[in-house]
Amino acid sequence: MKRKPTLNVEYEELIQQAKSMFNLNQDEMNEIIIQVKKFDPKGSGYVGKHEVDDVLRDLKLLDNDKLINKFNEELKIMNAKFLDLKQICDLYCKLKQYQQQLNEEETITQEYIDAFCALGGQLDKSGYVLKSTIIETIQKEFEMNFDLDQILGDHGTQLDFDEFCQLFENAGDDAKSLLTSISLSKRNQNDFVVRYKDFEKWEKSVN
Repeated sequence: MKRKPTLNVEYEELIQQAKSMFNLNQDEMNEIIIQVKKFDPKGSGYVGKHEVDDVLRDLKLLDNDKLINKFNEELKIMNAKFLDLKQICDLYCKLKQYQQQLNEEETITQEYIDAFCALGGQLDKSGYVLKSTIIETIQKEFEMNFDLDQILGDHGTQLDFDEFCQLFENAGDDAKSLLTSISLSKRNQNDFVVRYKDFEKWEKSVN
């Protein structure tokens, strides 16, 4: 497929169509056009398949292996030697959404690690958290009133990291609220001190 030259007015119409189709704001559209023009200076409306990754890399959307794999999957589906502006905007939106999803997952994972570590586990996700420690923390430190048996279920006396995560995943919004509280408190060492030895409960620091 050969590049087809288009008039400037046609190119401007293509820009507006893409902006409207993918609900892009003007700043996003401007950033995309700046990068696209590096590989399409004459405004043909097309960028080569092997140049699109440079466009998206300059837009900070290919900065890890997961995003690169996602890009390759989408590019394979498109199955085109040249991509027009709409296709590039489509890739931009899909990668941006996936990037946001990855960032949210990373934040959630860090909350689990913080809480696990605060309650007796290790930063590398090794070790265990005692069931009794979770109960004491809920009742005495955070004064949260909800069904502990429903949250802790049939788990044994101690939980490894995977079991700890699964427990809160299955326990509903109240339990996740607790997890967030523990995580935030863990990051604010001026308010709380964690006694790792013997998996004791959190206690307020004395200043």
